[in-house]
Amino acid sequence: MSARKATTLIGGKFGSRHFGTKPYLAEALKRTGKDRPEVLYVGAASGDDPTFGTALGALLTAAGAGRVLWPKLASRRKQTSRMRQALADADLVFVGGGDVEAGMDLLRGAGLLDDFHAAADRGAVFAGMSAGSIMLGKRWIRWPNADSGDNEAETYECLGIVPVALDTHGEGDGWGEAQSYVAVRARELGKKARAYGVPSGGALVIDHRGRIEAHGVSAPVFEALPKRKAKLEETLEVTR
Repeated sequence: MSARKATTLIGGKFGSRHFGTKPYLAEALKRTGKDRPEVLYVGAASGDDPTFGTALGALLTAAGAGRVLWPKLASRRKQTSRMRQALADADLVFVGGGDVEAGMDLLRGAGLLDDFHAAADRGAVFAGMSAGSIMLGKRWIRWPNADSGDNEAETYECLGIVPVALDTHGEGDGWGEAQSYVAVRARELGKKARAYGVPSGGALVIDHRGRIEAHGVSAPVFEALPKRKAKLEETLEVTR
């Protein structure tokens, strides 16, 4: 039987005092089964921004965390060994928001990808917010420069803690990046590709069997076939 626990992928919400993490962080912390679980905060996507990280640490504590660990990888003296140890010990791993590709570059450069999977395999609970949620997915999209079209775009590997690709708070532009992702990935694969949208104020919860629930706000699912435009495949209605 798998030791992996369900992963919480939070869309985030700009202008919210709790960044749209309520009640999802508290629910994820309860999933550890500990009264005051030890939490690892991963701030790679924000360049370990001190203001952002401090605010998220306070939110984690208010939601029920005990000690919050924050080894930094974006500083000149990277705390890689501390991050590796925290991944081996923490009850919950929370991946914060920022820039997906920058965050993945730091984690990959530090040689930590296997450590994230080892943490999931031993039963650590994972949660992410905004870019951090995307990082916990399988892949994401990038373009060579700001003027490039989807014909020049490619997808790249993320942490793969959950077996899907997803976008967050993309409702403002009609989920343009999610639709670009599925079209480009379908081209790469030569078969249908799919991606999930996590709206602001909502979350997806994915268990170890791959079962997906929408919490808070219904979640769109996009698909594309090779040489076809992306389209809305279905909408996951709110489970709770």
